[in-house]
Amino acid sequence: MNRNFAFIGAVALCMGATVSHGATPNAELPAAIYADPPVDPAHPASGQGIQFESHGSLINAQLYQSAGEGVHPTVVLLHGLPGNEQNLDLAQTMRRAGWTVISFHYRGSWGSGGTFSLNNGIDDTKALLALLSRPASASSWGVDASRIVLVGHSYGGYVAARVAADAPALAGVALIAPWDISVDQRAWATLTPARRQSVGLAGFNDVDGRLKGATARSLIDEVMRDGAQFDLTKLAPRLAGRPLLIVTAIHDDDDDKALGLLSSLDRDHAEHLTTEVMDTDHGFNDHRIALQIAVLRWLASLKGAPVLAKERTSP
Repeated sequence: MNRNFAFIGAVALCMGATVSHGATPNAELPAAIYADPPVDPAHPASGQGIQFESHGSLINAQLYQSAGEGVHPTVVLLHGLPGNEQNLDLAQTMRRAGWTVISFHYRGSWGSGGTFSLNNGIDDTKALLALLSRPASASSWGVDASRIVLVGHSYGGYVAARVAADAPALAGVALIAPWDISVDQRAWATLTPARRQSVGLAGFNDVDGRLKGATARSLIDEVMRDGAQFDLTKLAPRLAGRPLLIVTAIHDDDDDKALGLLSSLDRDHAEHLTTEVMDTDHGFNDHRIALQIAVLRWLASLKGAPVLAKERTSP
């Protein structure tokens, strides 16, 4: 989704957040950023296309298995809308750090079966977690079902928060510029129909032709009809006690800054919350290394996580 909704403009820094200006030449870097792990001839790192079923439709996914025998802590990586940016640099980095990673396309997106809707992406993620709860399925994909983390960007960030709120057994959840759909619903409700269409079409200008069963115009209608139920802030009470990372961007729109969620988490005294604000845009286009570092260090802080390889000063 092209995040340029014209009616949103204020820039705000979140309470207690660290502002990152990127990885400097003298920064201490996790080894997974700059070096491949040792090769395990018996159990090498591998990747394969996989599929799973969600509500009668086949979902296309990619499995990144870390080197080493047995199962590994696992990240389910959730892309945004429509999925042009998949954050696969993160997938590769997390695998080098010892994590199995599964990235998939929601129903109706990028060749997956069925039709796309905002609710369907949530149900698809729940279907995958249900599959991973079966020992045979988890083992065949190298997944440690007791240590699963959701990492989501934009729409995927909302999906991660929504699913995690109902899945207390998850090891943690990371929200990268999470889209609070209710913010747009409330703002668009104040606009004339013509202005709403103009703003919405600009924001969804990369959607048409990429999603089955959904277009920019149908998504505008879905936001207006159902947007109130996609209120990120209302998830705060169920996320406050969880290991949680929220990374936002200064040059993003307010609907992707988790402003309400962060305020509520602050009021709820969320003890396991890590926040970071980066001086970049919605896609973190000039902060990809900084984003990887933030995610790797947070993952390493989780219980049972692989030890982050020794850091060094970059050349």
